Amino acid sequence: MKAAPTLGLTIGLVIAAGPASAEFTQTDVLVAGRAIGFIQKIGGGELRVGIVFEPESAQSVQDSNDLKAVLGNQLRVGNNVLKPVMLRIEQVAGADVGLFFLTGGIGAAARKVASVSKDRKIPCITFDLAQVRDGTCTIGVQSRPKIEVFVNRKSAADSGTILSSVFRLMITEY
Repeated sequence: MKAAPTLGLTIGLVIAAGPASAEFTQTDVLVAGRAIGFIQKIGGGELRVGIVFEPESAQSVQDSNDLKAVLGNQLRVGNNVLKPVMLRIEQVAGADVGLFFLTGGIGAAARKVASVSKDRKIPCITFDLAQVRDGTCTIGVQSRPKIEVFVNRKSAADSGTILSSVFRLMITEY
């Protein structure tokens, strides 16, 4: 599957208060993939992406399965090839990944991801905007009703996630 050519720099982002739902679409995944390309320490090529889920949460398990289905064995987005790895929340500390994809429905257990993200300097991205507002994940993406990317400033600093200056003009920061 190829990303639509219009997803390049046409991420026209507008500050808006949207729902905190973690429900996502294929477009959300493609926008997230493009956002990953603006993280300075991720230079393109293969990137192992840990899809973090809580086995006790039906929503989290469903989100992880849906995300894995969209990504398949790998998904090329821009200069990156995203290779998904399913991770139960208790596996994040020792995971061999370059990025965490945090599913919805994890709740307070997401603090474990925030801690590992900070300690190991691994960026976190999610479709659950409440996790970005709370600082448990760095980047949040939604494509409905319009494409928006949200970044938690403190979480970004803690995890060493440095975004390109051009991209910073297109995001909403908390």
